[in-house]
Amino acid sequence: MRLRKLLGVLLLGGLLFGLVSAWKPLVPTAASCNEVWDHDTDEKSWDARTLVWAGAHAKVLVCNGRFVRIVPDPNHQPPSPHLVAEAQGVQRTRDPITLVDDDLKWAYARVDYIDPDTGKEDHVVARIPHLWP
Repeated sequence: MRLRKLLGVLLLGGLLFGLVSAWKPLVPTAASCNEVWDHDTDEKSWDARTLVWAGAHAKVLVCNGRFVRIVPDPNHQPPSPHLVAEAQGVQRTRDPITLVDDDLKWAYARVDYIDPDTGKEDHVVARIPHLWP
């Protein structure tokens, strides 16, 4: 009987220890979060007057090495997020696109164009988040 109680206590203690060891807080603590800048660009150029370019620049909140959201900063120059979609000297297949998610989970800039060399439709795109999963 004593042996069963001892084994039961050890089993429950081991289970409790395992659960505590595996537990991770669902809400990141302030000490594990940082605001950093994320950048992404995609471009193609044929000469000084023929190019397509998409760029994204934003301050982001990263907690425990994972992207959380974009941090708006209208006072920074350029502001966060800042998206650019440019086409010069190429035929565009649609207007350039710059979008920011309402929940600030993603943003991107995209230019769709006809490649002057191949005549095929192609695109350039820049995304936030770019560096973090």
